[in-house]
Amino acid sequence: MQKEKYEFYNIPRKYSSGDYREAVNYIIRKYSKTKGLLSIYDWGGLPNYGISDLDFVFVFDINKSEAMPLFKRAFYILNGRFRYIARHPFFYIDEYSFSNIRYVYPDAQFRLLYGKNLRIKEISREELNFSRVALLSDIIIRHYPRDFMEQAVAKSINARDMLLRLNSLKRSIKTIEIITKEKNAKWNHMAKQVENLRINWFRKSDYGLLSSLNEQAINVTMELAEKFRNFLAKKRIVSITSGINAKYSGAKNSTFFIKGWDRKTAIKEMSKLILKNEGYRSILPIELAPQQIEYSKHKGSISAYVKNNLTSNLIYRLKYSGIVGRRAAIFNRQAELASRLKHSDFAAFFDFGYRNKSGINNFALNLLRRFKD
Repeated sequence: MQKEKYEFYNIPRKYSSGDYREAVNYIIRKYSKTKGLLSIYDWGGLPNYGISDLDFVFVFDINKSEAMPLFKRAFYILNGRFRYIARHPFFYIDEYSFSNIRYVYPDAQFRLLYGKNLRIKEISREELNFSRVALLSDIIIRHYPRDFMEQAVAKSINARDMLLRLNSLKRSIKTIEIITKEKNAKWNHMAKQVENLRINWFRKSDYGLLSSLNEQAINVTMELAEKFRNFLAKKRIVSITSGINAKYSGAKNSTFFIKGWDRKTAIKEMSKLILKNEGYRSILPIELAPQQIEYSKHKGSISAYVKNNLTSNLIYRLKYSGIVGRRAAIFNRQAELASRLKHSDFAAFFDFGYRNKSGINNFALNLLRRFKD
């Protein structure tokens, strides 16, 4: 694969551990006096400075929280250097939901940066396994092969973003290996290539390997979806009684769920949609639809948003519906907190396209989005 076949932008910038510490300290200073804020955490492994991003979680006492000052409401008002290091908007959650975070991120390791060290509830082995299943299902729908296909078809790669997305794929590979208790040599070889590419990027910026890994990732993510579907069916974790398709049409996660899904056919059809300028829509196995349907059955802004964008005639049995309900409760409480705080960052860990409407800043942003549409 030659670099000349692709356009590359957002090239990684070289930063030091000191730059990252400065960014963390700045964010703590900026947000630590926010009313109702209990703690600031981050999570993730050791960073590749200049490539890795920072994942911040702000934990609030929901009973003491109120509208944030206008200059704190949006990630995008940070200065450019700190915005580059952090990369994406922050997450906000209430204390009760954070104590149940294992239902959302079963294996994440959280590091206290500021405030009260909060207790995280331990869950049973069965709950842990089903939480991994639920997390992987959401990640497949939100990211695979979407993260890689759009850039491959456009022949235009966001270099720093791609290095992050490929690293995230490594974690998904590890998760499905834990779930299925099976390893895949090809996937792990690719994961090792990703690790080496990130480590050596500032010594040897291998654009050819980056573009090759992007193309490989399309097939790997679809193989991963296939293996996941087969696992769900074989273990009867998901059983479809009747119905042949479902459709989700939110601002994110737009997906056709198909009975008799074939990964090679799905890749071709998704590519056609992009080339026809009809936008990107995932085409995924029908077995992934019940989790989305379960989200729509609960009370709250995000569940209502999912319900309003979901079309389905499926009758099914979902073995871990209780875990999905716990995840839905956390997402909906995050949306409620977002409304109180009036912030413009992520409404929830998985928001399915829902946007916070509370606050003059969000009114302006939503108005701008309507004009763009």
